[in-house]
Amino acid sequence: MTGAFLSALVLALFGTLVVRQWAVRRGYVDHPDDQRRIHSDPTPNVGGIAVAFATVVSFIVWSRVALPDMAARPEILMMLAGSVLIFGVGLWDDIRHIPASTKFGLQIAVASLAYFGGIRILGIGFGDVWFSQLTAFAGYFVTVVWIVGTTNAFNLIDGSDGVAGGAAMFASISMGIIFALNGDPLGALMATILVGACLGFLFFNFPPASIFMGDSGSLFLGFTLATLGVITTQKSSTILAVTIPVIAFGIPLLDTTIAIVRRYLRHEPIFQPDRGHIHHRLRDLGLSPRAVAIFLYVACAGCASLSMLLAAPGRSTVIPVFVVAAAVLILGVQRLNVPELRELSKVMGRGFQQRTVISHNVRMHGVARAITSAADSRTIVESLKRAFATSEFSALELWLDARHARALSDHEQARPEGDGYLVELRFERPLKSEDEYEIRIPLKLADGGDGRLSLYRRSSGSRLFTDIRLIAQLVAPALAATLGRLASGIDRSDEAQARQ
Repeated sequence: MTGAFLSALVLALFGTLVVRQWAVRRGYVDHPDDQRRIHSDPTPNVGGIAVAFATVVSFIVWSRVALPDMAARPEILMMLAGSVLIFGVGLWDDIRHIPASTKFGLQIAVASLAYFGGIRILGIGFGDVWFSQLTAFAGYFVTVVWIVGTTNAFNLIDGSDGVAGGAAMFASISMGIIFALNGDPLGALMATILVGACLGFLFFNFPPASIFMGDSGSLFLGFTLATLGVITTQKSSTILAVTIPVIAFGIPLLDTTIAIVRRYLRHEPIFQPDRGHIHHRLRDLGLSPRAVAIFLYVACAGCASLSMLLAAPGRSTVIPVFVVAAAVLILGVQRLNVPELRELSKVMGRGFQQRTVISHNVRMHGVARAITSAADSRTIVESLKRAFATSEFSALELWLDARHARALSDHEQARPEGDGYLVELRFERPLKSEDEYEIRIPLKLADGGDGRLSLYRRSSGSRLFTDIRLIAQLVAPALAATLGRLASGIDRSDEAQARQ
């Protein structure tokens, strides 16, 4: 294993030197744009050539030298062929900038070839217990989603110096150790070679980078790691093919998941690039490119350590690993302060409190019915008080213009306000403060009169569960109709008395 590691390291070191000079001469460089590409100078972007070359050559040589009986396995040949094909897709994009949809379609095609070449997830289980044996179609779907998803995870996180290479290196370290402990020399060999290739490239890619990996390198590493995890465990339970790599690749997969959710919630194309990735968020928090790389290395090393605990004998470590991983995930996402996820959490929080939402909304239906049948202002005010005193508002005001003010003027809490009359209901103490904001709903009476229903709420309060639309569509029209009816009735009564 030491020889394989050193050969990959040396090939990556010298290969990167050669590729860097060649790329500058050919103009294969990435130009800064002060938006997503914030490096200072044009930088070669085809460093993946060196990584792929060092990995493939070292694996071909050392697998035949150390493991000749295993090297000719069809799925191993398919893994190498697929890695080279996906490398070609990435290199084409680095040089010609192909559309994202085309690149994604080619990734699906290569992943499909891998499946039909023998790289398959056959079921989901743990240890020697199969929880679910997948059908042919389900196996194909899960395999392609896993390969394409992992491939893109490493591609999307490759937006800051040294991040993708470091993430792949730590993932390879954990997988190599796991494969060695489980008696899988072929998987351990490939993982060791990947560690050497990534480390050799990082000598030139660690901030400040003199060469970028490009899509050729990130797609190559993602595809190789994804298929390697399936190959080395597909003859037994696929917990190592799915669960352990999910933890080991935790940071890239988390970044990809957040990116998809962000773009979906913003009604933007899934493949549209932006500055919302984890490394961008860390830069926005004030970290330098080097600090970002080191921070993510520590995070990747933590994920790698957790993944190795899953390979421990027995099942006693499984629950603690998932608990720790979930806790770190939740805290980490909260610290990133992603606006889309913050709003999504609010919506999900409301989903868990639907009983409260239903209770408030049903109360609005009830107050609308009570107001519609009210015979005087006292009944109206008492109905509003019962409905809103136990809700989420600190105060309520009901105002009518002078022409209709008599519908309220007989109430003991009514007072003149401007050119009309106002009834105020205060549900909290102290009185109005700067912490309150007003929700004003106009009342349009049938004869053209004006009024308003104002609801006050503290800005520091919890989320609002009452549907304001219900108040505007049910309560406000009922108020306008009933107050108009009461005002008209008073006017007719006065006219009758005057005639007498």
